[in-house]
Amino acid sequence: MSYRDKEVIPIQPRQRQENERSELREKRRLSIIEAAISIFTQQGFEKATMQEIATAASLGVATVFRYFPKKEHLIVAVASYIVQSEVVIFEKIVHGEGTCYEKLNEIFDTLIFFQQAEHQQNSKLIEAFECYVALSKEPVEHMELYQTEYNKIIGLFTELAALGEQDHSVRAGSNSVNILLTMMNVFGTFSKKMSMLEGIDAFNTRVDPSEQFNLLKGLFLESLKP
Repeated sequence: MSYRDKEVIPIQPRQRQENERSELREKRRLSIIEAAISIFTQQGFEKATMQEIATAASLGVATVFRYFPKKEHLIVAVASYIVQSEVVIFEKIVHGEGTCYEKLNEIFDTLIFFQQAEHQQNSKLIEAFECYVALSKEPVEHMELYQTEYNKIIGLFTELAALGEQDHSVRAGSNSVNILLTMMNVFGTFSKKMSMLEGIDAFNTRVDPSEQFNLLKGLFLESLKP
């Protein structure tokens, strides 16, 4: 029997309704997260209220609480959502064409692009989130959601290190995975810190931020050449 000859089983009304409800729930959840990103950016985590987020999402505050019973849950969801969006971009680079060295060059350029004025919002929120978690007196709930997304990034750079060992485009070493992860951590931490301090005269440095990013990128890439 060919594919065309197979019987197409229609979706039952009850299943269709459940699918539609599931899609609606996910759309609402994303609308709340996107509204929260805007409000958290403007007000900060501490001062932002669930009512402000509900208003920005054009929803009742009771609806927001049904999806996120605590503001802390929404804070973690926002951070996880941001990292998830970065995972998608890094996946395209790591699984695309090119050598390990070329892909690293593209990743550094992408991280630099993220720090341009119109794209700094997410970096600032992640930096604020890390401070929020570090200063919290109690363990932050639902951190496993954030850790799951972050582990995906670690997995991607582990893949990239394996590619470097195969194509010999970067210097070989027994700890190549740790080297790449350290470089990404340093570059990522530096970029988030620069985003957080952007526009504050008291923290202005003598060297233009763009030049600093490119100098750091050059140092890392040069050290990786075979």
